[in-house]
Amino acid sequence: MSWLERANTVLGVVGFIITIITLVKVQSVQRAQSEERALLRRLYGTESLAGHLRSAAGFLRQGEQDARNLAEELVRMCGQIEGISRALDSMNRMRGSGTGEQRMIRLVERGYYTPAFYSRVVNDAQSNADFLMYRNLQISNVDMLQAMERAAKRGVSIRILAISSASSDSVLEQASMVLPWPQVPPETLRRQLTESEERVKNVVAAWPDRARRNFEYRGYVITPNMHFARMDGLVMQGFVGTLSPAQPDQLEDRGYVELPRDREPGATLSRHFDELWAQSASSVVVAG
Repeated sequence: MSWLERANTVLGVVGFIITIITLVKVQSVQRAQSEERALLRRLYGTESLAGHLRSAAGFLRQGEQDARNLAEELVRMCGQIEGISRALDSMNRMRGSGTGEQRMIRLVERGYYTPAFYSRVVNDAQSNADFLMYRNLQISNVDMLQAMERAAKRGVSIRILAISSASSDSVLEQASMVLPWPQVPPETLRRQLTESEERVKNVVAAWPDRARRNFEYRGYVITPNMHFARMDGLVMQGFVGTLSPAQPDQLEDRGYVELPRDREPGATLSRHFDELWAQSASSVVVAG
């Protein structure tokens, strides 16, 4: 036998083996698919329903009374099939709506406008960090100002809106009613606002040019009724204008929600900030 004949023989054997293996794999896949279809039929009860319907059809030939019984049985079977369909549709809707709602709103139960909250907004921001607040004590803190400087150096735009020390007595009196601990009378609040504004001015004046260009602070002179922060595409809002006695005893216990900036109600809060920012152009504390 020549080498060519031997080679043909070997190739023929190899081809036969490959064919056998392919057939085995195909049969295995078909068996798995068949088992999967059988399992689905058992899960959804279609086999049982089909059996009942076939049985009911046999009674149809046996007389008038049996025909009426068959009609009732068929109605029951149809109701069962429709019930299964409605249940499956309901599960899909619940799954879909739950996922969407989780994407839209996230509840955070603690830590609203605490030092850790400020730090998170400033340190995590990629493009902008906006604060709308009542009292400006925390932003005049040295550690917070250093964190803001670092963020501004890396290109984050920081804008702050707080009650202006130039506000009327009636505005400060209203603010004193909604401020959390420590509560102070209007005249004390004016002094605190003034001191904090001066501290922020002095510290920011020593920043490098790049950081100063990315920082601006304005005071608003209308009655305070909103309190939230924006970080990139996120709005974080806690209680709005509640009287001080209604607020949690501990600041750390204040909860808040996180809202997408481009969808309601986050979009409305964002527009509120932008409108108030424009109205406060004459009350600039630190210019960018």
